Amino acid sequence: MATFDYDSWEAKLIALELANEVGREIMKIISEKPYTATQISEKLKIPISTVLYHLARLETVGVVKTYRGYGKRLRDVKYYRASSSKITFEVKGGEKGNERRK
Repeated sequence: MATFDYDSWEAKLIALELANEVGREIMKIISEKPYTATQISEKLKIPISTVLYHLARLETVGVVKTYRGYGKRLRDVKYYRASSSKITFEVKGGEKGNERRK
């Protein structure tokens, strides 16, 4: 499970990606099995540049992992997969947060 402090830049970037339809669809697809960017592009019928943009953002925060493999004609290709099936946001503050309400 990937856990992020709700106020971190990583959490904000993940929230932006999950709020975006393309970001959500990419996460859904790669949580089933690993795909190449080209395969994702073909499956979603969107430009590969759009897929690579979203994958780079998701990889930056660590919710997408990559590995190298061999594709058609034994070419070196990069596969993307979800690093976890769950993403959680942790709200910190505990007692401090409650003190403000009193």
